[in-house]
Amino acid sequence: MGSVAESGRRPARSGAGRWGARAHGGVRTRRRGGRGGRGGPSHRRGDHGGVIVEFAATVPFLMLALALVWQVLLLGVTAMYASHGAAEAARQAAVTPDDMARVDEEARKRVRAPWDGREAMTVEVVERDGARFAQVTLAMPVFLPGASGPWDVTGEARVVTEVEPRGVTP
Repeated sequence: MGSVAESGRRPARSGAGRWGARAHGGVRTRRRGGRGGRGGPSHRRGDHGGVIVEFAATVPFLMLALALVWQVLLLGVTAMYASHGAAEAARQAAVTPDDMARVDEEARKRVRAPWDGREAMTVEVVERDGARFAQVTLAMPVFLPGASGPWDVTGEARVVTEVEPRGVTP
């Protein structure tokens, strides 16, 4: 055999760079610890599954935010139905002031199910400060329409009298 220059191979250097040569037989092995033995392993073993754990920790907060947005949406829909029902009740009370059943029926036509149920909706005409007002009160649903909660939403509209009630004398 010839010299190293004749064979075209480079001699193995011990401890050179990332891959060092073993003292016995020149077998190349990877050093433990990577990066010259400092800074820990080349791939971080403690981070496996970290994203899953972080996602699992944020899921309850995302669900809470979604539930709050849904509840605000239900509040808005309930207030809208109360307002529409009160406007319709005021219109009907102006035309037929003595027929409270008709006023109730017309107000319920403007409100969709399940908000229009007998236990969820009340309609009344009240007098205050010399004027008459139609009030529609709806039970505020909690998470599901039809699941009544402890709160009520009231819509009110002024009755512009077109026909005097029979019981009132001018």
